[in-house]
Amino acid sequence: MRNLLKINLTAEEIQEILTSSPSQALIPPLGAEAWTQAAENPTIQKWMGTVRLLAEKEAGREMPALTDDLYREFYATGGRLNFEAVYFERRRALGRAAICALIDHGNEKWIESLRCKLEEVFSEYSWAAPGHVNSPSGKDPSNIDLFAAETANLMAEIIDLFGAVLPGDLIAKIYWRLRGQFFDNYIHRHEDFWWAKAPNNWNAVCHQGVVGAALAVEPDLPLVSRMLLLAKKYLPLFLRGFGADGACSEGPGYWQYGFGAFALLNAQLETRTGGELSLFEGDAHVREIAKYGMRVSLANFHFVNFSDSPRAGALNPALLHYLGTRLDDAGCRAHAYRGYQRLAQTGINMQGQRTDLGYLINVFLYTPLDLSREASVEMEDVHFRDVSVLVAHGRDGRGHLWDFAAKGGNNAEHHNHNDCGSYILNIDGFPLVIEIGAPEYTKDYLREKRYQFLAARTQGHSLPIINGFEQAAGPNYAAKILRSELDEDHVEFSIDLTACYPPEAHCSEIVRNFYFDKQNGYIRVRDFYELIQCESFESAVIVDQDITVSEGVASITLGGLTLNIRPFGETVFAGVEDHEYRDPSGVFRKLKRVILKPARVDQQKFVGYDLVLA
Repeated sequence: MRNLLKINLTAEEIQEILTSSPSQALIPPLGAEAWTQAAENPTIQKWMGTVRLLAEKEAGREMPALTDDLYREFYATGGRLNFEAVYFERRRALGRAAICALIDHGNEKWIESLRCKLEEVFSEYSWAAPGHVNSPSGKDPSNIDLFAAETANLMAEIIDLFGAVLPGDLIAKIYWRLRGQFFDNYIHRHEDFWWAKAPNNWNAVCHQGVVGAALAVEPDLPLVSRMLLLAKKYLPLFLRGFGADGACSEGPGYWQYGFGAFALLNAQLETRTGGELSLFEGDAHVREIAKYGMRVSLANFHFVNFSDSPRAGALNPALLHYLGTRLDDAGCRAHAYRGYQRLAQTGINMQGQRTDLGYLINVFLYTPLDLSREASVEMEDVHFRDVSVLVAHGRDGRGHLWDFAAKGGNNAEHHNHNDCGSYILNIDGFPLVIEIGAPEYTKDYLREKRYQFLAARTQGHSLPIINGFEQAAGPNYAAKILRSELDEDHVEFSIDLTACYPPEAHCSEIVRNFYFDKQNGYIRVRDFYELIQCESFESAVIVDQDITVSEGVASITLGGLTLNIRPFGETVFAGVEDHEYRDPSGVFRKLKRVILKPARVDQQKFVGYDLVLA
């Protein structure tokens, strides 16, 4: 096996590999033994009760319509949710019909429902998201964006799975749309697609959708070979977006999305070439990237969610299973098993945005038969130096599990927030000091008004505001790590934040120091400052629970725990601000900003407080 990205191959040599490889579906087709085994799995049988119930209601019924008004809404108002609710529900309904057909051995009812829904999705004039289209109509069938690439791969998967039972004219129509709008478009316009050179999730997701679809359905092997050469050129740029230690500045959600697509393309390439070509083979960097997801997973299925990442949830256990198996990584396998146990208990969220056919296929194919053994996962302390994120865990003398994470970084990261120096604290799996993570995505948030939103501005993070000024956006507004010490009994992390604030803040120096005492169970936060102009200095702790204040100490109660925010030295508790923001589903959420100040801003050198359980 050779790594496509690391060896020199001509298009002719790639074509020879494709020609000599046995032609086979990239995923087990309808009637394969893998689906018989899946149908007999007790956990899958339990999930299928819900799937069939929904699929029964949807059989013979048209799916919700993607109207012109929905396509135009983003351009008109900046909103995305109404369009995406319908767009993804159509794909979920298609996926439910397809998985029922696979598990129920080609039942004609499900095949007919699949065919009708496939026709409807195929007939959408534009598969791209209106937010990624530069047109008042919100439509552009030639635009290859994340959504369009995903749909291209979906179409190819369905041909792979159901080619033997779908009408030939429908398969032909799908193929020619894929050929014209995706394969030829990619060959001739690859320089026009900004994502081809991007070091973020777009690169991998779009390449996977287009190239993966071609590997599945394109018979023109010289064309496929040329496409693979282009992927060989551009995919290394995606990998360069990760630190040498595998860190992803976009956070665990986008790690799963982007690297998950890269892993899927690897599986497709290895299958199509009979194991001759790979994107994983012999790449130590890929191995480190594969570990990132579990390294930023916290107790009770929470995440280290700096930037636009979700606070809670479970990584896709099928992805972790694949990574653990393909790379022989015991940690990934253990996290995958625990994820499957959780999924068996909670059931599959059928309304999850991308609970589509691709998700259901992979989860079903990898679900263990036995989920009864105890799942044990290790959580390691780690400092991701390239993105300056530290993650540490400790169990105090009373048995409470502390999960702590803090970041340095800079204010021009992918999905950036102006948040250098921010931190989170979970205890026993309960989030006590929080990060908002991703809010609702709107045109304004994704463009020039981003830093007017609480989620992205410094005010929405556990950070100082100096002389009324928050941190500023841009690559030069960067933190410098002064000390990073990870020991069995304590952690110390010191960050110079001076360059993160604009000159107007009149701050000649600000250094934030964290000290985490694992055995005694407390975290000490100190902000040392030197001001040229002494008007105001306030530090803050962001929580989303009610606050009680007694004798100058603020307390948060959650999950039977009470966390005290206890100022020391000449630091004083100065009040609580209430704020609101919209979460990714558009629901209003509230948080509280606990403010601490120096008693005399012009005579003190630091603000400090302890986080300790009552």
